[in-house]
Amino acid sequence: MRISTSMMYDRGLNSVTERTSKLLKVQDQMARETKILTPADDPAGKAQALSLTERIAQNDQFRKNAELLLNDLQRQESVMSNVTDSLHRAKELFVQAGNGALSQQDRKSVALELEVLRDNVLDMMNAQNENGDYLFSGSQSEVRPFTLDPVTGTYEYNGDSSNRKVQVTANQQLQSTSSGAEVFQQSPMELMARVGNYTGAITGGNTFIADRGAWDTFHQANYDKDNAANNVYRVEFNAGNYEVLDAANNVLDAGAYTPGDPVVFNGMEMRVQGTPAAGDEIEFRLSQPKQSAATMLNDMINLLNDPNALQDELGQGIEFSIANLDSVETSLGIARARTGSRMNSAETAVLTNTDFSIANKDTRAKIQDVDYAEAMTELTKQDTALQAAQATFTRITRLSLFDYLR
Repeated sequence: MRISTSMMYDRGLNSVTERTSKLLKVQDQMARETKILTPADDPAGKAQALSLTERIAQNDQFRKNAELLLNDLQRQESVMSNVTDSLHRAKELFVQAGNGALSQQDRKSVALELEVLRDNVLDMMNAQNENGDYLFSGSQSEVRPFTLDPVTGTYEYNGDSSNRKVQVTANQQLQSTSSGAEVFQQSPMELMARVGNYTGAITGGNTFIADRGAWDTFHQANYDKDNAANNVYRVEFNAGNYEVLDAANNVLDAGAYTPGDPVVFNGMEMRVQGTPAAGDEIEFRLSQPKQSAATMLNDMINLLNDPNALQDELGQGIEFSIANLDSVETSLGIARARTGSRMNSAETAVLTNTDFSIANKDTRAKIQDVDYAEAMTELTKQDTALQAAQATFTRITRLSLFDYLR
């Protein structure tokens, strides 16, 4: 078979090109730290590596979610712990205020400390995370949970009863927020009557529940949770008599009024300050069945600052306030236990996702990562083969008949 010059050159050049390509591939694998440069190198391995990469990214995101959740839960637990401590101190002050030997100025001093506690408790009830999201507004993270209603004098809850959740594993979601109503005002409270607006010669008033059973029965039958206006009643004075009217101006009770004596209505006694003239009125409102801790502290502050409050009224107010704060502490204890459980679950999720990521990275490395010892051997092999091909091509291209002429 005759071998033409062009065929000889083509074969030599192809050999050098092939060896160069293999050498460059090994160098590229080492530089990019992967032995699968294109899907064609290992179609099945490439598909597995891509799937593992997606799982790793997902696990990393779940881990970050769990870490952020854990941070929020730790903040919530800290807030609830601090509120509990503040309520303990408030109860100590309540007991101190009940001492009959205290002067009005002494009670005002106690009220001043309670004001500081109330403001601190309110700030904590409206706590936010580092992103500015409220922790205790349910699913409405941009809504301030508790604000003062100037009409009722109570701190109303503005959030909702729903809660946001965070995905921490492929099959697990954890609650990330809490409803402030559930945490800070969940337990039933003592039902009371609050003095509202007054007119004319009336300068104020206070209430006392003389018959708890009768008052609770009336309160439970008439409290309107949907329309606050229906919870407002008024006492109207006229010619030595009084009438108790509801929001629709229906007369519910009437009787003779003697200045200094209380107006008695369904177990509630209201003492009016001043001497009412004909047409003068004073309002009272049904208290919410569930009240926030800040509202309870505010009520006690108002009672201690009232110079006309009788010792019996003060004693009853203190008794009810302590009982109500005990109820709030019970709610806080339950909420803290639930938060602690979620914290444990979040910590477990962080560890689980970290372990999954490590395992998936190890598996992916076995599929696609370069074995440098093996790669160095292959690099040396291909380099030697290239040098041999180059040397052979050089020798062959030098052959000529003139070399054999003598």
